[in-house]
Amino acid sequence: MRRGPLFPRRVQVGRLVFRDPLPACGLLYLLLYFDSSQFLRIGLLAACLHECGHILAFWTLFRRLPVIEVTVTGFCMQTRGCRMGAGQRFCLAAAGPAANALLALLAWAQASRQFTAWGAAFWAANVLTGLFNLLPIPPLDGAQMLAAVLERRRTGRNDKLHSPFK
Repeated sequence: MRRGPLFPRRVQVGRLVFRDPLPACGLLYLLLYFDSSQFLRIGLLAACLHECGHILAFWTLFRRLPVIEVTVTGFCMQTRGCRMGAGQRFCLAAAGPAANALLALLAWAQASRQFTAWGAAFWAANVLTGLFNLLPIPPLDGAQMLAAVLERRRTGRNDKLHSPFK
C-alpha cells in the first residue's frame, strides 16, 4: 500500500503520536463492535488508567507531559532522550501496575458492599493488566523495573531517589 497524505504512517496531535492510525482505528472499531460482553471496553479502560499512572509519575518527576505513542498493539510512553537514574526509572515503571493495584483494591472494596458484574470485571481487568505488565519481558514494566534494580546493583550506587512524593 502506498503511503501518502490519505494513509499516513504517523499522525501527531500534541503529545500523542498515532502510528498507523487507519489500521489501529479499524481494528479497534471491529473489536468494539463485536464486544457484546463489554469486557474489552473495561480492559481498555484498565489499560488507559494504567498509562495514566505512568503519566502522573512522569509529570511528578519531570514537571512535563511525556509523548504517548498509540499503536495497534497498545499505548507506550516514550522516554528516549530523557535522562533518568535507576530509581526514577523504577518509580516510573512501577507507577502503572501500582495504579492498577489501587484501582483493583477500590473495586474490591466496592464489590464487598455491592457486587455487580461490571465491578467484578473492572477488578479482574485491573488485576490482569497490572500482573501482565509485571512480567519481566521487554518492553513491559517488569523488565524495566528489573533492569533498574540490576543497574543499581551493578553500579553499587546507593543514591536516593529524587522523589517529589516526600
